[in-house]
Amino acid sequence: MPARLRDVVRAFKEAGGEVETPNRGSHWKFRLEGRCYPVPAHNGLKSEIGDHYIKKLCETFSLDLDEFKAAL
Repeated sequence: MPARLRDVVRAFKEAGGEVETPNRGSHWKFRLEGRCYPVPAHNGLKSEIGDHYIKKLCETFSLDLDEFKAAL
């Protein structure tokens, strides 16, 4: 189930990560432990983030997908 970017940002920050807002363009950068994963969000915090991006975000940072989705 897709989630709003604002909820994904909140859950990611609770997991200890940082989120960099785009200076230009539409890719938000999620950072944790020296890694970076860009997520496109054309409507800012109101954007819907698909399950594919949420799954890859969790895989990239070794986060438990079920726990992350529960935090949304």
